[in-house]
Amino acid sequence: MENLMTSDQRTLENLSFDLFRREVLKDYRLVCESREASLSGRKEVLTGKAKFGIFGDGKEVPQVAIAKFFKPGDFYAGYYRDQTLGFALGISTIEEFFSQLYADPDILHDPHSAGRNMNSHFASPLIGEDGEFLDLVNRKNFTAGLAPTAAHIPRAFGLAYASRAFRQIKELGDLKNLSAHGNEICFCTIGDASTSEGHFWEIINAAGVLQVPLAVFVWDDGYGISVPVKYQTTKGSISEALKGFQKKEGTNGIDIYKVKAWDYAGMCETFEAGLHQVRVSHTPALFHVEELTQPQGHSTSGSHERYKSPERLEWERTWDAMKKMKEWIIENALASPEELEEIHARAKEMVRTAKNNAWDKCMTPILDQVARSLAVIRELVEAVPEKKEKMEPVIRHLAALREPNRRDVMHGLHQALMLSGDHPAAASLQSFYQELNREN
Repeated sequence: MENLMTSDQRTLENLSFDLFRREVLKDYRLVCESREASLSGRKEVLTGKAKFGIFGDGKEVPQVAIAKFFKPGDFYAGYYRDQTLGFALGISTIEEFFSQLYADPDILHDPHSAGRNMNSHFASPLIGEDGEFLDLVNRKNFTAGLAPTAAHIPRAFGLAYASRAFRQIKELGDLKNLSAHGNEICFCTIGDASTSEGHFWEIINAAGVLQVPLAVFVWDDGYGISVPVKYQTTKGSISEALKGFQKKEGTNGIDIYKVKAWDYAGMCETFEAGLHQVRVSHTPALFHVEELTQPQGHSTSGSHERYKSPERLEWERTWDAMKKMKEWIIENALASPEELEEIHARAKEMVRTAKNNAWDKCMTPILDQVARSLAVIRELVEAVPEKKEKMEPVIRHLAALREPNRRDVMHGLHQALMLSGDHPAAASLQSFYQELNREN
């Protein structure tokens, strides 16, 4: 009888399992949504709606695992592959992701950079409209991405060093909106090829010497664009190359962890323990995330089929972390294949809606500019009929554009101005051109 569970115990166990299941399926939903955002984003670039794209496909599973242990007060300093982390932490929506991809200059649509930064360079505000620091302790903090590879590494060290200062300098204790006694971590991500840069080595060394709460995640997909890792990293592995930095009893240094990108459960376990150690002891850590894949290749500027063998491409399809997570969920009876297909289908629809909303918001003011431009040019033609023959091609071209951009509008207005010469009737056209020049 002593082995029989009480009804309360059974309820608690079922509740715990149900909570665990819901958490796993929430992560899988985020993985699917982010993957669909990457796939759709590439299509938007290749069809001309966006000018360049570089996405985080293949890195979704490690990032939903990391997000579990990113706490209020923590900081992030990373780069353009980390869209999933931004989605998981609520820093960005998928609609904002597309607005940034389209370079929408409306700060309400792209609150991270108003269309000025590269895609997936998310940022959260640190200073309020009054010029004072916000309550950074109770919010998750993202610093804006930097496109030059490894350029963000010194910033990451500085943020981690600030937490060290808050823990060690008692005079800073009154600044309770900036630090919870140094209990923050700076999360930093970097591609494996970028670990060959000098910034990386200087900062890893400084972190090991000074003992700051810096957690560096190295995304290792085996390539630096088209160059295999064995040709750019000693021993073909950054964690092997850094073994001399491993902290031992009585020494400084860093902790080094190795995980597989497709091992969702293993990453959750390793990240939880490793990040707790960083937070408590301020021992920096490097998490070498191996066996990542890039389903769409490096960026929209090339095709990985040109430099990866058929065998490698097949391996990447087999070991895609999203695919392996799905298999793990089914093997552990957390969901049926049909349930997971439904989650994926809803993710596709959600991303499609977000993309379309972002595009409509981006295009609405441009289409308004086109309409106003055509009206002003036609007014000029009515006032100066002798210019009609030369102006008509400009009008037809601008009116025929299905998906115009701001450059198209300004180019059309400039052409009309050149054709109008110094005619007094062109004054309103000149004024409108100057108005849009300031706006655009």
